[in-house]
Amino acid sequence: METIFIGVAWPYANGHLHLGHVAGFAIGCDTLARFHRMKGNRVHMVSGSDCHGTPITVRAEKEGKTAAEVADFYHDSISRSLEKMGVSYDLYTRTTTENHYRVTQDMFLRNYEKGYI
Repeated sequence: METIFIGVAWPYANGHLHLGHVAGFAIGCDTLARFHRMKGNRVHMVSGSDCHGTPITVRAEKEGKTAAEVADFYHDSISRSLEKMGVSYDLYTRTTTENHYRVTQDMFLRNYEKGYI
């Protein structure tokens, strides 16, 4: 048995899930994950909503809301859509969690200390 990690693109939480998202990352990655699970491999397919960045700020300004309000609303919308489509994530999270912060900081520091950055 192999362990397969599938790191899926993180859509900005600034709009509803659309066909481009589904075709661009959801279907292909989900198909790969299901293939490996059928082979008996252990799969970790992870992603989440990117709750930072200019696209969210722009949407918030247009809607007269805070960036956090926009990110919260669209993260929930995207999560529900992916669940309704049956996409088989092992973890779908968001960039604002403490776990995400710790993991990304750890990855950066390890790569920096090894001279890769």
